[in-house]
Amino acid sequence: MSVSLGLSIGVANLVAARADGTPMRRASVLRLFEHRAAEVGLPEENPGVTEPGLVLRGFVERVGDPAPLVAADGTRHQGEALTVEALNAMARTVGYGAPITVAAPAYWSEGQFAALRGALRSQPALAPDGVPAAVISDATASLAALHARPGCPTSGVVALCDFGAGGTSVTLADAGSNLRQIGPTVRYREFSGDEIDQLVLGHLLRVAPDVDGTEVSGTATSMGSVTRLLGGCRAAKEQLSALTTATIATGAGEAVRLSRNDFEQLIATPLDRFVGFVEEILQRNGFRVTLAAVATTGGGAAIPLVTTRLSERLQVPVFTTPQPSSSAAIGAGLLGQAQSSAGAPTGAGPAVDAATHIVGAVVPTEAAPTAWVNPPATEPANLPLAWSEDANTGNEPVPYTGPDATGEYGRTATAFDQQRDQPPAIEAEPLPWYKRAAVVFSLAAAGLAILVAVVLGLILSPGKSRPVNTTSPVPRRHRRR
Repeated sequence: MSVSLGLSIGVANLVAARADGTPMRRASVLRLFEHRAAEVGLPEENPGVTEPGLVLRGFVERVGDPAPLVAADGTRHQGEALTVEALNAMARTVGYGAPITVAAPAYWSEGQFAALRGALRSQPALAPDGVPAAVISDATASLAALHARPGCPTSGVVALCDFGAGGTSVTLADAGSNLRQIGPTVRYREFSGDEIDQLVLGHLLRVAPDVDGTEVSGTATSMGSVTRLLGGCRAAKEQLSALTTATIATGAGEAVRLSRNDFEQLIATPLDRFVGFVEEILQRNGFRVTLAAVATTGGGAAIPLVTTRLSERLQVPVFTTPQPSSSAAIGAGLLGQAQSSAGAPTGAGPAVDAATHIVGAVVPTEAAPTAWVNPPATEPANLPLAWSEDANTGNEPVPYTGPDATGEYGRTATAFDQQRDQPPAIEAEPLPWYKRAAVVFSLAAAGLAILVAVVLGLILSPGKSRPVNTTSPVPRRHRRR
């Protein structure tokens, strides 16, 4: 019997999980080579690869964007094509599997889901036995992984919080129906892994006198140092999930210590705002009383304070998986294996082909649909245009900024998401030449008729003179003198 393979797509990381092995996680960085297959991950994640290659990142954010990425060598690549190439490299590294199920971000639009499915059809290695890889929402996959855990509620509502690098996604599910999703996934961008890294970096600049704060800017000359500092802040954040103290190398001669207490003080305020956001969603949609539990997934789920605050404020148990950053890939593999074994969706978790679970098939998830009460606004109403539609860039593709680019392409600016599915405007076709003369003569004749009517009306209309007397005049009598 074949072993299923689950793959998950994230802004920061890609994960591959076979049903019979340990999940493998790699940074969302792709290296292309001339004479060998592509590799995924940072150099430290692939110590055996020493030859130089073409480095590309930021492709996950660009899935479905018509403007291609431009690599350092001038070549152009579509975001979905690079994503599929990276998924194939991940699958090859773990030995492939069958069937293959891909968990894509739940906040994607249907256009992005369609773009990924189309790109997957061009990769035969990801279609074992001719069966193309299934693409599902990572919320569906994560709920399947959580459903297999002991202690999962069997009634009420479960709020799934997926803490990712670019934002946190909130999905509600019905525990009494095998965690079937209720409504769309809602995206909250103000509490994310990237934002936490920035908070730690700001703390580092305040407490480390040897670090020159003027060097931390968005210029190309300082991008390398900023990237290294952010990498150290990210590593410290992950270490503090298990340790009480972490160190950050500043490059200025000594490392800076960061305690868990200091770290929790940094993230307490944005975390409280996020929990308030979840409370508002539950309250406005009438699920506050029926909330049975909170499930957490993603890298941020490993932060102890996240679990503590959610439990304290919502007054329900909080549960997760042993590897929350790999939950989506694990759940995708479980769903694929269950469907392969039974030949149809089973009760082991949410059905793969259930329309309500393909979140990309519903409306864009920045706001709830009309059936829901809108969540509190967290972003300005007038969103900026995506760089592919910015007036300053015209139709030129977005340039790639090199190996040290952070890959933060600003998913807030997704104007192309809103316009991709709209039908093109239909323009009226011009009249053929043989009909144009008839139109001209018709207009001229109509104008002449109007002019004649006006003239006749002026001539025949009565003026201001006295009425005409139609009787014969009486002859005057002359007086005799």
